[in-house]
Amino acid sequence: MSNKNQGFTSTVLKLRFMFHEYYKTNPDSIDVPENVHNREFGIQSWEYNWFCPKRKVRDESGRATIVGCGQSGTSFSPVKACPKCGSSDVQATTWRRHVGYLNKDELVRDLASVAPHSVYHSAAFYRVPVARNMSEKEWFGAELVFDIDADHLDLPCANDHDAWRCNNDSCHKTGTGIPPETCPDCGGTSFSTRKWVCEKCLDEAKKHTVKLYDDFITNDFGFDPEFVQINYSGHRGYHVRVRDPKVYSLDSNGRIQIVHYIMGLGLNTEKIIVSQGGVNRISDRSSPGWPGKLADAIIEFVQNIDSYDGTERWVELLRKSKAAAVDGLRRNPPVLAKEVKGIGPKSWQEIGEKAAEFYGGEIDRPVTHDIHRVIRLIGSLNGKTGFLVSKLTRDGLDSFDPFHDAIAFDDGQMKVKFLARSPGVPRFRIGDETYGPYHGESVELPTAAATFALCKGVAIIE
Repeated sequence: MSNKNQGFTSTVLKLRFMFHEYYKTNPDSIDVPENVHNREFGIQSWEYNWFCPKRKVRDESGRATIVGCGQSGTSFSPVKACPKCGSSDVQATTWRRHVGYLNKDELVRDLASVAPHSVYHSAAFYRVPVARNMSEKEWFGAELVFDIDADHLDLPCANDHDAWRCNNDSCHKTGTGIPPETCPDCGGTSFSTRKWVCEKCLDEAKKHTVKLYDDFITNDFGFDPEFVQINYSGHRGYHVRVRDPKVYSLDSNGRIQIVHYIMGLGLNTEKIIVSQGGVNRISDRSSPGWPGKLADAIIEFVQNIDSYDGTERWVELLRKSKAAAVDGLRRNPPVLAKEVKGIGPKSWQEIGEKAAEFYGGEIDRPVTHDIHRVIRLIGSLNGKTGFLVSKLTRDGLDSFDPFHDAIAFDDGQMKVKFLARSPGVPRFRIGDETYGPYHGESVELPTAAATFALCKGVAIIE
């Protein structure tokens, strides 16, 4: 085994041991979901379980040959070819699905024994959660869940700290931000990516979580806060879970309608923005739902009109009369100002529809409408950071600092070696200290910072 692979294996074993010790000594950290015996669990391990299928194939002449060896095993590094016979048909996964637990004790015991990379459970309730086919699980309801992930917010800071690497063995060109469609050096189209997380990412994700909770979940939909659970995902965002039995029976179509409402998609503004007596009017802020939000939505849209790349005729008119438009809409009741020349009710209705889409909540749509979705177990450890999947209250969300409050390992120090890959490791904060940037150094760090670097895959145990 090469020194590099040995270092990688030692790192994985170290992290698994740390996770084992955490689960063993902190069983009460796990927030066991209600009706745990009706949930399907998904367990992601640190190692790959691989299987090399043995099968008969025929060449162009019809001659039969045997491909694969039928053996299986585990590996701490990705498996692209069978370690025994070299077959490229090898199958490998880090996942164990269709897992079920009868009670909390079983779950906690398994977590301490397996010490997984990550733990998920279904938002759905099944009569037979361990059945391997969805049709056999007998679905009978699901929580309404929302995922707010910085990865889906298209934030400028990603251009500074996310990175990509060309997978062509003769190239390995690297860069920051989103990978290009083709490698600028070799023209390749396969890339490895490194998703980082910073304070700006999580601050933006938190803002969208607050808007989702305050403006839509508890205000427009009127859900009792007692039935709404917020948690930090342990990595790049937050989850909001509605655990009200009234929503459990909603099918995918019903959940899609909720998603569209929250995101402001397909809003019909003809009854919200009207012309009366030659005056363009918009609904008052006291109106329920989107009619009451639209004035503020248009204000936000107009204030950012210079970055809007649409070509509608009203775009330039709004840019010229931005101040007048905003001033009128800020009044109580809001006014579509006469000083904004050349924009009639139809144009204002179009502006309102665009503004609603920009103002609407940013959520990961498939997570909400998928009635079979799995979501991270609250109180578990996230193997991408070593942080806790943290249970939050609405009041606690405002002051919550993931880089301080979600730390699970805070005792002692560890020596790690950062990988000498371009573009290097960006600066990052853990607790009250900032570390980096790093590029190939061996450094002794507090355990919390070292664990974060090891989990992000940018360093190995020295």
